[in-house]
Amino acid sequence: MIAAGRASEILDLGEGRVLRRFKNGGDPGREAGIMVHARTHGFPVPEVLEVRDDALVLERIEGPSMLRMLRMRPWRVGEYARVLAELHAQLHEIPFKGERLLHVDLHPDNVLLSPDGPVVIDWTNSCAGDPRFDVAMTWIICRTSGGPGELLFTRLFLRYAGREEARQALAEAAVYRLDDVNVTDAERERVRRLVRSELGLDM
Repeated sequence: MIAAGRASEILDLGEGRVLRRFKNGGDPGREAGIMVHARTHGFPVPEVLEVRDDALVLERIEGPSMLRMLRMRPWRVGEYARVLAELHAQLHEIPFKGERLLHVDLHPDNVLLSPDGPVVIDWTNSCAGDPRFDVAMTWIICRTSGGPGELLFTRLFLRYAGREEARQALAEAAVYRLDDVNVTDAERERVRRLVRSELGLDM
């Protein structure tokens, strides 16, 4: 095992391949289809090599996560915030089911900084929708689950990605986040505090 998240774990299969195994169900076929769609439109996504009942075999991407690099090189926070905003903008140009393609979990730990550039992983929550919702979700995740330095990173990210536009979708994104079974009670309370401070709403 080379990595593990709340909903999946990554195992090295050798020969440039990894196995992304889902812990609690999931829909590998659906996720693979969206990844192929994004890749077809030029978005940086690992190549899907095989779809299994509970897992995906993917191209292994060499490189640290953006989150790891933020912790190692905090003086580059502005650069990384801009890169994340640019990934959002590029993704939201992709049409999907009559709307725009959203990732809905696009934060620094889901961006790998490969020698060829950033690559976005973990497409479990991806869907069609309003780009403002996607940016608002990143705002919430980074601000309430990001760890040390999240305030400055989030502020810079929103400067590039559009704070006022994202604010219009903040309540909807908060409801989505609060309903996520993988979110801890402490994180839920931070989400509620964020919404109170930004919108004056109790959730």
